[in-house]
Amino acid sequence: MSTPKRLLLFLLLTGASFATRAQTGTCQLAGTLVDAADRSAVVQATVQLLALPDSTLAKGTVTDNHGSFRISGIRPGHYLLRISYVGYRPYQQETTLSSRQRQTDVGTLSLQADAIWMEGTVVVAEAPPVTQLEDTTVFHASAYRVAEGAVLEDLVKRLPGAEVNADGRVTVNGKEIKKVMVDGKEFFGDDTRLALKNLPAEMVDKVKTYDKKSDLARVTGIDDGEDEAVLDLTVKKGMKQGWFGNLIGGYGSYDRYEAGLMANRFTDGQQFTALGSANNTNNQGFSEFGDAGQGLGGNAGNGINTSQAAGLNMARATRQAELGGNIQYGHSCRDAEARSTTETFLQNGSSLKNGLSTSLRDRHDLSANFRLEWKPDSLTNILFRPSATYSHTDTRSRSLSTTLNTERDSVNQKQTTSHNLNSSLSARGSLQINRRLRGKKGRNLTLRLNYSHNERNADKWSDSETYFYRNDSTARTNRFNDGGSTSDSYKVQLTYTEPVGKNRYLQFGYSYQYKQSHSQKYVYPAVDGAPGPADTRMDSLSNEISNRYSTQECFVSFRTVRPKYTYHIGLNVEPQYSSTTTLLGPNRRGTLAQHVCNFSPTLDLRLRFSKQEQLRILYRGRSAAPNIDDLQEVKDATDPMNLVYGNPSLKPSYASRFVLFYNRFDKKTQRNLMVNVSANHTLNSTAQRIDYDEETGARATRLLNVNGNWGTQGNLSFNTPLKNRKFNIAAYTDLQYQHLIGYTSTGNVDSQKSATHSLNLMERLNGNYRNEVLEVGLSASVRYGRSHNNHPAADNRETFDYEAGLQTHVDLPWDLRFSTDLGLHVQRGYGAGYDRCRMLWNAQLSKNFLRKKQATIRLKMYDILQQQSNLTRTIAANYTQDNEYNTLNSYFIVHFVYRLNTLGGKNAPRGPKSQPGRPSFGPERRRM
Repeated sequence: MSTPKRLLLFLLLTGASFATRAQTGTCQLAGTLVDAADRSAVVQATVQLLALPDSTLAKGTVTDNHGSFRISGIRPGHYLLRISYVGYRPYQQETTLSSRQRQTDVGTLSLQADAIWMEGTVVVAEAPPVTQLEDTTVFHASAYRVAEGAVLEDLVKRLPGAEVNADGRVTVNGKEIKKVMVDGKEFFGDDTRLALKNLPAEMVDKVKTYDKKSDLARVTGIDDGEDEAVLDLTVKKGMKQGWFGNLIGGYGSYDRYEAGLMANRFTDGQQFTALGSANNTNNQGFSEFGDAGQGLGGNAGNGINTSQAAGLNMARATRQAELGGNIQYGHSCRDAEARSTTETFLQNGSSLKNGLSTSLRDRHDLSANFRLEWKPDSLTNILFRPSATYSHTDTRSRSLSTTLNTERDSVNQKQTTSHNLNSSLSARGSLQINRRLRGKKGRNLTLRLNYSHNERNADKWSDSETYFYRNDSTARTNRFNDGGSTSDSYKVQLTYTEPVGKNRYLQFGYSYQYKQSHSQKYVYPAVDGAPGPADTRMDSLSNEISNRYSTQECFVSFRTVRPKYTYHIGLNVEPQYSSTTTLLGPNRRGTLAQHVCNFSPTLDLRLRFSKQEQLRILYRGRSAAPNIDDLQEVKDATDPMNLVYGNPSLKPSYASRFVLFYNRFDKKTQRNLMVNVSANHTLNSTAQRIDYDEETGARATRLLNVNGNWGTQGNLSFNTPLKNRKFNIAAYTDLQYQHLIGYTSTGNVDSQKSATHSLNLMERLNGNYRNEVLEVGLSASVRYGRSHNNHPAADNRETFDYEAGLQTHVDLPWDLRFSTDLGLHVQRGYGAGYDRCRMLWNAQLSKNFLRKKQATIRLKMYDILQQQSNLTRTIAANYTQDNEYNTLNSYFIVHFVYRLNTLGGKNAPRGPKSQPGRPSFGPERRRM
């Protein structure tokens, strides 16, 4: 070998040697941060490693959701570990890293709370409104002002990207929230409304939103994609030293009243909540402890609602077990009046139905849910979830309707009186046993058992009289429907996970599910409000049916987990069998059996460009058995002018879903961008065929399987504070498109396939200004809706909703606070009598008093301009319907609110002494 080549080889080997030594000579530093008072994890604290003696920054990171941190690639040497976080005293310690000990763990470090009292005001560093930690968005509650006595819903409405609709459904960045959790523990199960309407906002330090992993993924450590979006509340440190809660009583004009009690005790190992309420102000769930600002929807509701409720929630954790659960009881009475317009698309035009109705509904509900997780040893995890619900509903209603033909001439007029009694009982239980097997990390064997039982009884008396304009005749029917159903279902699933390399896993699984259902609906002529004799049963309108459904699922998947990416590729094979036996009905028959086999690929790809930027792509398929009611030959024969027939031949449906999610958060500028796009397609979906009689206006609806139903949805949200951080602006874009298949027939003409295309677009802008005593919010939005049926005679339906709003909160001297919201809502395109322009104005003035300012008296005024209304539009494959309900209009109410607080007894934190003529801020207020 020549000398130059030898020299080159020597240099390469030397460089490789130095590179290897440099790589292998680096060290790693790890540790965990907790709060010194309650030992809870300190999330997203700044951890810096400074080289000594010049204190130059060597490496840095932030703590994760468990308060842990890890810094890699550090050269041996002498360093200063410095830790800082808003609200805590800075922590620092010197440490020496040696090449002889590559990994150094400093253990659990405790941070002390830091607050400076100055002239009655707590002055600490201002928390950023929102931060992003991998797939978790953290909202700091102190950055969002709410009124005295506000509840969680008032706080959530102010979070960037959050939506709370009139039904209490919560979405954050386009994802529907399925659970509310407190310090990582479930709170009243899946009842998000209860938490939103009752938990006091003042207890919340942070609101975290993330996709909670399934029970299986959590214990195995292997993500199975079965997650759900949750809100996880972090309780303020000072709230974990005793009991706290609210006591409220209020009375106002038109005999409006509200009363409620809520008591909480939260510690790291235990949670307990008790609550009860009564009101006649349309508040959903429990009584409203909240803000005057109800938004543009107000507390409209469908009708006038009176409700009473009570509930208990508990959670307790030890080293080996966690126990949690809740019990709820609710009673409500609704007095509703409604008017509606329904346009049904026909082959040669459309039919129009105008209706007026009144109803009185009385309902009782009782539910219980429990959760037990036991770890008998370090390798075994057992999770048991039992639940039960019972409800009873008594409804009396009257209605008057008129049907018009294509030329808008009257076809019939009908009056109906009905009385419904419904009761239901369901019990469910699931047991999951997971065993981590020895040999390789990640090797797991899991057994899951599920069982459910459901019962339903439905009795209905109906009396109707119909006048037919074309033949000048009248028909009257008086009937009694005796209905009921039962079903039992169980499922067994076995899953095995085998590691096949570093952070790579093969997963095999098999499940078997069996469900049997029985349903009957007997129709009798009614005599003097009671059912006729048994021998008068109308078999042509009655039915009895039994159904058996079984499905097997065999699946195999491959998963790779890396710091920058994670992917899951799988294949599911689902053979299904269903059999339906019609025991009674117009088409009584033997057993109809069906076999279906579905093949479904699964893809879940997650790319983490950084801790604040990620992309997820998901595809998944799911099958579902037909509803037992849909399999009945005659589903509903109550109204002879609107008969509904099921179909025992319905096949199981199969739905495919594609999701793309992108999120980026800039820690320096506090800007957040979120994009969420999804698409769905269903095979063998259940659709309607409407047969219309032009002579009488009677409709018969039949169910059948169709292919071609699909839809897509997209959401985009962007929010950012301006340079001085007192201004914050946000923009939201939402797009939804649906393609729905249906059939209609008129007279003797064969049914004709139709497709309805519906498009909804929404754009909203929000702006917010906040300083020490004032917060002002501005909002504006426009929503466009368009529906088109492909019948030549059908017209396009276009609607426009314009909204503009102003929300203001002002802290005044002498512990006074004024809050108000003003909203303009303009509706166009809904048709005659529905288009309108309305202005909603709500206001509240509150005064804090007593020595610790734990009491508040306030005056709340709703709908001051008396323009409240409740209008909705429904779009289906072959009809469009507008509904408007009566609702509460203008009233005022005076509340007394007392904040229960035994935090720490004699050592409880005390509020600052307020000075006359100056506003006083509670300890949760943070400012520069």
